[in-house]
Amino acid sequence: MSYTIYRHLAIEGAKPPPTESQLRVIEDELGAKLPLSFKEYLNVANGGYLEYMIDVPIGTGQIEGLSFCGLFSADIGTFCDETFVGEIRSGREYTKIPKGVLPFARDGGGSIVYLDLTSEGNGRVVAFVEGLPGWAGKRTESAFVQLASSFDEYVDKLKIDLDAVIDHLENDASKLSHITATEEWLDIGLPNWRSNSSLISALQVARERIGQQV
Repeated sequence: MSYTIYRHLAIEGAKPPPTESQLRVIEDELGAKLPLSFKEYLNVANGGYLEYMIDVPIGTGQIEGLSFCGLFSADIGTFCDETFVGEIRSGREYTKIPKGVLPFARDGGGSIVYLDLTSEGNGRVVAFVEGLPGWAGKRTESAFVQLASSFDEYVDKLKIDLDAVIDHLENDASKLSHITATEEWLDIGLPNWRSNSSLISALQVARERIGQQV
């Protein structure tokens, strides 16, 4: 697995950095200038996949971890196509987002995270969190919630979902290369992971299971 790195984030499958021409088209469509920190992020994360989660307040005293893992790309799109331009256009059509609000990633479903560059938003990061059917036992109402006061704060809050890593090792890892890739990813995003006994145990069980299959 080949990653690009931004701070503590290992980013999978990113495209080349956006060109100045692509950035101008995005800013023209957006009606606002992109912050320098977001441009630096795009240089290594353009259209990439980020397997990280953030705690999202979904009710009084309730927190749910969501992963806005699919970053949109700077390719010049048209409508609802996981490009910044396409998602700006579809957002204005369907959810009436104003000028200056940039949808930049989604969770694989209907929840989307936005960079609010309006004068009122002042660079905050807001998410539209889609409600789920009642039988799911989680949030049932869709809502907009603020995740961070700035893009830098949003990035700082992104973290590895340890339960998901352990579940992957226990149930999905089927090759030694899967374990090696997981260790590489943890080294980037969670350098002290070797002090976590649950992770060490899950890795050991996975190695033993794979060894028995060989």
